[in-house]
Amino acid sequence: MKGRVVVLKQYHAPLEIQELEVPDVEPGAVLVRTTMAGICGSDLHTWRGDQEGRALPPGGRCFGHEGTGVVAALGSGVSTDFLGNPLKEGDRVIYSATVSCRRCRYCINGDTNLCSQHNLVYRRADAGEFPFFIGTFGDYIYLEPGHPVFRTPDELSDAEVAPANCAYGTVMQGIRRADLRAEQHVVVQGSGGLGLAAIGIARHLGAATITAIDGQAPRLELAREFGATHTIDINAHASPDERIERVREITGGHGADLVVELVGLGALMDEGVQMLAPNGTFLEIGNILGGSTATVQPSMLLRGRRIIGSAMYRQGLLPDVIDFLVRTHRELPFHKIISHQFPLADVNQAFSTSEWSGRDTPVIRGVLVP
Repeated sequence: MKGRVVVLKQYHAPLEIQELEVPDVEPGAVLVRTTMAGICGSDLHTWRGDQEGRALPPGGRCFGHEGTGVVAALGSGVSTDFLGNPLKEGDRVIYSATVSCRRCRYCINGDTNLCSQHNLVYRRADAGEFPFFIGTFGDYIYLEPGHPVFRTPDELSDAEVAPANCAYGTVMQGIRRADLRAEQHVVVQGSGGLGLAAIGIARHLGAATITAIDGQAPRLELAREFGATHTIDINAHASPDERIERVREITGGHGADLVVELVGLGALMDEGVQMLAPNGTFLEIGNILGGSTATVQPSMLLRGRRIIGSAMYRQGLLPDVIDFLVRTHRELPFHKIISHQFPLADVNQAFSTSEWSGRDTPVIRGVLVP
């Protein structure tokens, strides 16, 4: 049996689709047939060459980490998912987008997203090495023995669940770390897939006000559907001072208890910190690349304000993300976050259409459908 994989062979070059022999499933492993794979912002960063300092593997990098699928084959010894639910061929599943060694000091404390031994998503990304199908951009993904996998509830569609193992998990991890509480004021910088998830989670937790900031009217409209009580269009409020003042007005002069940065622009840190109320928290999630800088006035931190960062999520958080979707998907339009679907064969068109750097794009979250 053969299947296709998408491989990045060199930066600033088209992605390649290779056809490879699907390996036999070893004991403890799971082979998943991909049904929907999300194009994450980190994929776009890599594709456009923002990570040129990171050498590509000899065989090229298998691409994609976000997505969902159905069990194609179970290795011997696998009969349940990681919650003990019966698992069989044909079952729909979601799996952790990260890998971990399970032995370092961070992993044994549960912080698998901080694993010191592996590079999270891209630990085994060499397209020329077993098990070959190690990215979601392809017909299959091979989950090695011990990789967390969970059966997907029937009531969730692929479109609702596909971003769960990256976008939604990452946002929920950060908001939990920030300890958001009911009746607090929240500002979300950026209303793409992660921003909309943050708005939905904040609404679910009972935030008093949720202010979404973006420059695209369709995204701001969708932000309101997810529960944003206020929106700030950066085209109408062009300067940081205007946006800071608007947040003060919305919060009755107090400022925000939580500002979540999901754009990836260093300049937004100073702006976000100035939006905070005393004891407020600025949560950095969007800046995943080195080299970006920010200038923050230290005096802004003297009244209890804090800056924290969060990367990906603890693998054990994924069932909570799925439970959150089950409880809220009828009231929050998660299916609308997937705005564009592309055949796997059109992967280069999908990336070109999804590109947001230096321009607007109609894509909120694009997915590849093998």
